[in-house]
Amino acid sequence: GAIATMQFTKKYPSTVLRLVYSSAIRVQSGTAVTGRWYFMIDGLECRTPSKIDVSIYNNNGDNDHNPSVLLGICEQTSAGPIGVGDHSITVNVGHVPGHSDGDAYSGYRSTSLIEVQEMCPQF
Repeated sequence: GAIATMQFTKKYPSTVLRLVYSSAIRVQSGTAVTGRWYFMIDGLECRTPSKIDVSIYNNNGDNDHNPSVLLGICEQTSAGPIGVGDHSITVNVGHVPGHSDGDAYSGYRSTSLIEVQEMCPQF
């Protein structure tokens, strides 16, 4: 589910969004487990150029909180190009298909942030 949310107003029709989430993250259990952190825009994952996500695997019950950065460019979701106007940007934690879920945690004794930049599409 959603762990962090911010509102963003896109001003120009031909731009793309650069999304950044920074935090200390971990996934823990006594067995082999995974957790997936990912961005959604208005409830949909980015589709073009790709999803923006990271997965962590833990096999021995370690409780290491690792500083991590989730970063990517989003041109469009399954609903099409991201249009001008207000948008809800969320960072979510969820399931990795084919793996057991662990206890995923974000932000342990650290500042977490979401950053959104509107950029010209010439990367």
